[in-house]
Amino acid sequence: MWLLESALDRINRIMQNDKSFNDRAVFEYRVSVFPRRCYNTGSWIWGRAVRGRRTITGPGEPVIEDRWYHKNEALIMMIKGNTNGNI
Repeated sequence: MWLLESALDRINRIMQNDKSFNDRAVFEYRVSVFPRRCYNTGSWIWGRAVRGRRTITGPGEPVIEDRWYHKNEALIMMIKGNTNGNI
C-alpha cells in the first residue's frame, strides 16, 4: 500500500510543479532551429513551436527554465485553461 501512496504523491507533486510552471511562464511562438522534444508528448519538434520560459530569481544568478511544446499541444493547453492565456 505504501508503494501506491508514494506513486500518488509523486503524481500530485508533478502536477503541482507543472501548474506552478504554467502560472509563472511566458509562452510565445518561436521557430525551433534545432530539433527538440515536446514536453507533453515527447515527439520531435522542428520549425514552428511554442516555448514556455520561466525565470527563477534568488540569491545569485537567475535560472532560466525552458519547455518546448508542439504548436497543437500548446493550443490544447490554452483551450483547457492550463496556461495563463498569454500564448
